[in-house]
Amino acid sequence: MKLSVIIPVFNGEKYIRRAYDSVKSQNLEAYAYEIIFVDNNSTDNSAILIDELIQIDCKVKSVNQPKQGEANARNKGIEKAQGNYIHQLDVDDELYPEALNKMIAILDENQEVDAVVGKMVKSGKDLANTIKPKDETNEVILKNKPYWGLKWFLNLGTVVGEAAFMHRKSVFEKIGNYNVNISMGTDTALDIKLGILCNVAHIDTYIYLYFKHFDSITAHSKRNLNQIFHLWSRTIEADLPLYYSHDIPLEYKRTLFRQVFSTMGKIIYYSDGFQTRYEVYKKIPLDVMPLKVPLLIRAYLFVLVIFPIKILLKFYVYYFSKWHVRRYMNFF
Repeated sequence: MKLSVIIPVFNGEKYIRRAYDSVKSQNLEAYAYEIIFVDNNSTDNSAILIDELIQIDCKVKSVNQPKQGEANARNKGIEKAQGNYIHQLDVDDELYPEALNKMIAILDENQEVDAVVGKMVKSGKDLANTIKPKDETNEVILKNKPYWGLKWFLNLGTVVGEAAFMHRKSVFEKIGNYNVNISMGTDTALDIKLGILCNVAHIDTYIYLYFKHFDSITAHSKRNLNQIFHLWSRTIEADLPLYYSHDIPLEYKRTLFRQVFSTMGKIIYYSDGFQTRYEVYKKIPLDVMPLKVPLLIRAYLFVLVIFPIKILLKFYVYYFSKWHVRRYMNFF
């Protein structure tokens, strides 16, 4: 089978038919393909609507994932996928016409390429009511590892959503699946790892519309947890392990260690209550193992436990932690 389109669903009844229509309108008849809806404990009518699609289209399949979380849902879809190529489409997003065909063609024509990525449009409206930007050239740029991973890690503003990617299924055997231990940004963590360890092609084409709305999983997560805790989760669960397990470019190391040490102070400062801050302080050395937390850094962090004052945090982030990285990291 050529392609598996995986669509994770959590209470997505409003968008299921639209997501299905978006895939069907891609004109994929030349290929053997499947559409896999992964129901992640929906409590609305999502399962019923998916079953209705199964009745009318043999290409539609349904998989249940009782372990909650986007990463778990994506991983279940990958496990069940039969296609040589994998595309992940969130249920509330939409594909631009012919997007999947263009990505398939790139992977077919470039066997050394592990994945292809395009561009996305963010909008609070659906695709039909959103003006598509006119700056796409359809140019294909082939870059060997670690070009894209380094670009995304150094500037998260250049990261696009997962529906902008198409992967060979073999990629997940090389680099592993989505990290279920990350609180948010599992896609970003995998994409950075992908770009560091694999060859990625970029097509200057809009692949999909990312639908911004109040009910989205990302929006919900952002409202309920300070972003700095999400960053810390990704740092200790993905970014640091990648550094210790592979030969990583110097630019990655610099950015990573600045991120690690500055974020230590932030997660203490943004924790509520002395006891919580103290527990976070004690846990930090365990979180970053085998990286050692120097005595001076630990001393300043303890000051933040006792005195969570903004000016002390700013001095730590912008001066003290940077000084430490420059002074003690022997690869600088």
